[in-house]
Amino acid sequence: PGISELEIWSRNSPLAVDQIAAGNFEQAMRLLRDQVGISSFAALKPAFMEIYSASRSVLTTTPFAPATRIPLRRNPTETTDRSQYLPAQIYSLSSSLEKLQQGYRATTAGKFEEALALFKHLLLSLIFVTADTTEDANEIKQLLQISREYAIGISIELARTAVSKEDATEENLTLLVELAAYFTHCQLRADHEKLSLRLAMNTAFKHKCFKAAGEFAQRLLDLVPAPAIAEKARKMITICDRQSRDILPINYDARNPFVICAASYTPIHRGQATVNCPYCQASYKPEFEGELCRVCNIAQIGAKATGLRSLVSTE
Repeated sequence: PGISELEIWSRNSPLAVDQIAAGNFEQAMRLLRDQVGISSFAALKPAFMEIYSASRSVLTTTPFAPATRIPLRRNPTETTDRSQYLPAQIYSLSSSLEKLQQGYRATTAGKFEEALALFKHLLLSLIFVTADTTEDANEIKQLLQISREYAIGISIELARTAVSKEDATEENLTLLVELAAYFTHCQLRADHEKLSLRLAMNTAFKHKCFKAAGEFAQRLLDLVPAPAIAEKARKMITICDRQSRDILPINYDARNPFVICAASYTPIHRGQATVNCPYCQASYKPEFEGELCRVCNIAQIGAKATGLRSLVSTE
């Protein structure tokens, strides 16, 4: 009968997701290791099976006849050229954008555990989204960055919540203020950045870190919050200006640029050594090199990789 449609799919596409649909799991895993440093496939197994199953349909003609498996194409009406045949896919840019909005809504509602699960799921699914244009490919990369920042930021806030339930030692109170401060340095949507700044402002003020509280209040004012919130921020600045010092020895200086280590939740200042997750690009201190990324949970920190590919053709 000639070359099977699954073999045609495999020959036509360099994307891991299309190799999965064609049943070439080993080739897909090799591509993901090379492109984005994936070292643990356990979290991806359900997606592998979904992708494989969704690319074929089963047709039963008579009660005793064997079922016929029909390959499903994502471009069935666009071409009769076999070199253009590609498998149907279940992960799309539009569904990813909807998942992003769900994550945003959960964050706004303060449902941080739910939001974290949504952003982590989005991180895992984006590795399988195919792009039709360079613009789509760039949007996939942007979604990956957004998901990473929210996953890190929400994880920091959940860690702060856990510390708040422990004994009120100076070490724990210092950590409370620090974690609230680091949360404000994740790249969030403006309304969520305002929420993080209000939290940091109130936490710092409560624990007599007046210098930090005043800085958070000013940053909040710069984002033009609602009038009542702006008035509270202005009053806090007035109070903090009179007592411009931090009682606790917090490791925080907003004027010294830094990124957050996604394992230790501590700052990595400009010029200090850092390693990254090759998939989600989360930053880490060098001692975490070789470990599994805490954000995406699939890639090896510091692994060499060529970069995520979502376009079949780069022409």
